[in-house]
Amino acid sequence: MSNLVKPFIIAEVGNNHEGRFEIAKKLILKASQAGVDAVKFQTFTTEDFVNGKNKKRYNQLKKFQFSREQFYKLSKIAKYKNLKFISTPLDIKSAEFLNSIVDLFKISSGDLTYFDLIKKVISFKKNTIISTGCSTIKEVKNTFEFIKKNKFPINKLSFLHCVSMYPAPISNVNLSTINYLKRKFNIKIGYSDHTIGYAIPILSVFYGAQIVEKHFTLDNNFSKFRDHKLSLNPEDMKNMVNILKNLNTIEGKKTKILSKDERVNIFNLRRSFYLRNNINKGTVLKQRDLKFVRPFNRNGITNKNIIINKKSKKKIGKNTLIKKNYLI
Repeated sequence: MSNLVKPFIIAEVGNNHEGRFEIAKKLILKASQAGVDAVKFQTFTTEDFVNGKNKKRYNQLKKFQFSREQFYKLSKIAKYKNLKFISTPLDIKSAEFLNSIVDLFKISSGDLTYFDLIKKVISFKKNTIISTGCSTIKEVKNTFEFIKKNKFPINKLSFLHCVSMYPAPISNVNLSTINYLKRKFNIKIGYSDHTIGYAIPILSVFYGAQIVEKHFTLDNNFSKFRDHKLSLNPEDMKNMVNILKNLNTIEGKKTKILSKDERVNIFNLRRSFYLRNNINKGTVLKQRDLKFVRPFNRNGITNKNIIINKKSKKKIGKNTLIKKNYLI
């Protein structure tokens, strides 16, 4: 691998605001401070998203639902902070509304086969990202062909490899899928992460991810809502972004370079030969008289064959650095 560059980084707010507008605003501000490229929300009318008979889920989402005016304000805040504003429409009317305020669209894994919604979104001709969790390769291919058939510019389409488990165990991550999808469809491929921490999102870039999406929260213990535990808090998000921004520097050059700082450390880390005991003038030095210990000294000796069976020119004390001019 070579010439790694920073991917497009999305802080997935999702519903971690839990319907509290002030928390949503704060999440955007913290995402901006962390250095991400975009924030992403979910936009829905609960009645058009989940069945009302599923009362627990319905009531939770009804509580999380923002008004159109609130989303409009959030988009303005994001743009003021130089962040791309993204939202996932979870019904067709929400997609129509979002077209006027989002920089790009995101289709959730669950809606990869919801062709009416996809058709509506791609009709706007904006960059569109589609997650592929819970999908077979045949389903992903069918969606890809459907999008092509509807004359959507393929250079505006991206797929995200995703494992729809919350949290996703590392045994299921299968990052090799990223390059597989890239070869299969020849479009931009990214990674949407549901693991704990940020090690896997960073690794995903080494597997070809050009987009990294990670859930974002103010506090991993914010509430019992599932997504907080698998999200990054502001400090962790900042740490992840800092690493991803410096991947090219981290990768370095394909050679072995001894840095200036390492040269300084040579003196503390390497060894030279010192006397283990006091010796008199004329003593023939043997292995038992030597010890090879830190610190290294440029005036010392690192090859014991130069010392063994040589005579000392003078009396030398214990722990003294052995120099060539002490020997005959």
